[in-house]
Amino acid sequence: TDVLMVARIDFDRPGVRALSIPRDLLVEIPGFGFDKVNRAYDHGSKAAGGDWEAGASLTVETIAANFGLDVDGIVLTNFAGFADVVDALGGIDLVNPYEVYDGEYPTPDYGYREIYFPAGEIHLNGEDALAFARTRHQDGDDGRVMRQQLVLLALLAKAQDPANLPRLAKVVREAREAVRTDLDRDVQANLIELAADLDADDVVFGTITQYLWGDTTASGMWVYQGDWSVLPGTVQSFLVGN
Repeated sequence: TDVLMVARIDFDRPGVRALSIPRDLLVEIPGFGFDKVNRAYDHGSKAAGGDWEAGASLTVETIAANFGLDVDGIVLTNFAGFADVVDALGGIDLVNPYEVYDGEYPTPDYGYREIYFPAGEIHLNGEDALAFARTRHQDGDDGRVMRQQLVLLALLAKAQDPANLPRLAKVVREAREAVRTDLDRDVQANLIELAADLDADDVVFGTITQYLWGDTTASGMWVYQGDWSVLPGTVQSFLVGN
């Protein structure tokens, strides 16, 4: 849950509104007190002996409780799964608005390596798309959120590619091991159909960083704070399109 979005999907008037929630946002995790929002999954999973469904359930409960939302389901992937989904579609193509360099991009062995993405049109395989979506050393959370949203739009475009459209259901089956969800198969089938017809203009992304500020807790942990008298209403209004 280092990358966390809450989305509203409208099947009647096809459209998606997705809001990025910074992983460092300080929230109240039911039963565990205040912590960063991305820790909800770990708290729930560890309390249940490593069960992913318990982690997902507590994440849903945390988002619902703090933002006043009814959450119908959750979809999860990890770093390797993210790359697998991108590769299953043959990579993605997007326009990078400015060059991105990170001399200390973290590697799986807890080391570092250099990454660089030029401005302009670029093609990304799964591993590169993951690095593109994760890096934030150059431009912080706002830059990272922007890149994550570019990647998702590029994935939608690739799914709608005439070469991929007929095999989209097969791609979903092949990549099923990379994704965990509590959405039932009927809903998943409806989402596949929606992806085939959804226009990029019908996908709206947002963020709440403009309503947050950096702070340090008494324990020394750096977090985002927000005005909780307005944050829930702001999030709700965005998701319904107001």
